[in-house]
Amino acid sequence: MTPAARLRVLDTGLADARRNVALSAALIEAHGRGEVPDTLRLHRYEKCVLIGRSQEVAAAVDPEACRRRGAAIVRRVSGGGAVAMAPGILAWDLVAARGRWGSLDEAAAGIGGGVAAALRELGFAAEFRAPGEVAVGGRKVAGFGGAFEGPSLLHQGSLLVEADTAEMAELLGLPPLPVATLAELGPLPEAGALAGALAAAIAGALGAEVVAG
Repeated sequence: MTPAARLRVLDTGLADARRNVALSAALIEAHGRGEVPDTLRLHRYEKCVLIGRSQEVAAAVDPEACRRRGAAIVRRVSGGGAVAMAPGILAWDLVAARGRWGSLDEAAAGIGGGVAAALRELGFAAEFRAPGEVAVGGRKVAGFGGAFEGPSLLHQGSLLVEADTAEMAELLGLPPLPVATLAELGPLPEAGALAGALAAAIAGALGAEVVAG
């Protein structure tokens, strides 16, 4: 892994799903054209379900539950399965030079290990579990995945800070999910401290220093 000098960090706050997905797409396209540096974007979603770019809506979610609960259904730029999102979930997009990692598994292990270490420093007994999650006490608190897009790595993830996990399962048409929120597991750190710890962990995995965007 080639060390990076700096990682630009942006926090774009709370937005609806379509705006967030559009920002993700714009970020990866701009990075691929060399117009922006390696960047971490922290953000949060209004209630929604994000489906993978190749998924069929009816097979990925419960459309009636989404309508009833007021959750938008939006297709994201990356693949993978459907994910329920809410304002209490901290999400991230990382775009970085593809050559910084030998493989997607290596990127996931480096970033996931860093996120787990940051949560341990905040008082949570967190551990990275391959291929792409962080768990506390055997329950998932963060999930992530990535893809190589041209010259860039796009790595996306989310951390369950505060959320109604029963409602999340309902939106996805699934039985209760084997997940937990940080709010269930212990005292929550201040929001800025949590975001800062997450940014520092991901920058550390890149061998970079954080630079505010």
